[in-house]
Amino acid sequence: MEKMADVEEVLLHLANKCIRLSGEERPELTWLKQIYDRFRNRYGISEKGKADSLLYERMYSSVPAKPSDTLKIRYWRTGRHLPVKREQCLLFGRALEMNERELDFLIKGYYDRSDLCFEGDKNGYPVFRERKALMEGMVMEYLEKVPPAKQLQMGITRRTLENNIRHLYYTDAMKYVNVGALRIKLSLDSHITSINYDSELARSLRLEGEVSRRTMIRHLLILGMPYMSRELMDERLSMLGYLPLKEKHTLADGSRLDWLLIRLLELYEGSCRGQEPKACGKWFQNACRRLDIFFEEKGMHNLRFMYFKALKE
Repeated sequence: MEKMADVEEVLLHLANKCIRLSGEERPELTWLKQIYDRFRNRYGISEKGKADSLLYERMYSSVPAKPSDTLKIRYWRTGRHLPVKREQCLLFGRALEMNERELDFLIKGYYDRSDLCFEGDKNGYPVFRERKALMEGMVMEYLEKVPPAKQLQMGITRRTLENNIRHLYYTDAMKYVNVGALRIKLSLDSHITSINYDSELARSLRLEGEVSRRTMIRHLLILGMPYMSRELMDERLSMLGYLPLKEKHTLADGSRLDWLLIRLLELYEGSCRGQEPKACGKWFQNACRRLDIFFEEKGMHNLRFMYFKALKE
């Protein structure tokens, strides 16, 4: 296994380059601009304001009552904002006369979400049952990896493991970010520290509502470590309806997380090949924590990919 000092140097080099790349225009936005120009050319519209008005009319079956009505369309096509809901995003894509393949990329690439959003009772849908079964299988694999010593420390028995998924996940997540060893120890002893994350975690693990790709990547890493790889990450993202890791893909905020994760997982596999699983898991936690500290110091909170709001409680 490589020395952590050498690894840290590589990590900081990658982090700095990731920040630079994240300042560039999203490739997904460049793609959308090409679709928009195609639409204008198809109808011979030279003025963007008129094209935006036509798109508004197609989306809402009414002409804009005032100039500000089309402002959101201008923001979407220039990257200042994304549609608030996927229904808006799809209406926008259909108004631009995108084909099915383009609509799929609009949601998975530009909008950075899964191809489907499951609301209410979706058990009748085969694709939902398949994806839910995959998530349940990953959760069970995760619980099977909890060592007896940790169960004892947290006051959990093998029989009650599943009921404690939230606290197990929460305390593991803390090891990937900059929260401090003392707080991790206190959280292990007190289950109340993670209670604010209960409903959010349960909802996303049940695949209910919108689950961002960034959140799903975090789930896959925490549930899958130390047996996670680039290949397995791509496979599971695809099975859950998301884009697999892509060299040039950006998150909705422009972050080049894919670029960073590809290299982090390659570094992980190369550094930990042949090592014990426990040592491998610790290596990855340390690497993520070092990146988290760096991005926090630089004020690049959007790149703290293992951090989530409930951890600051």
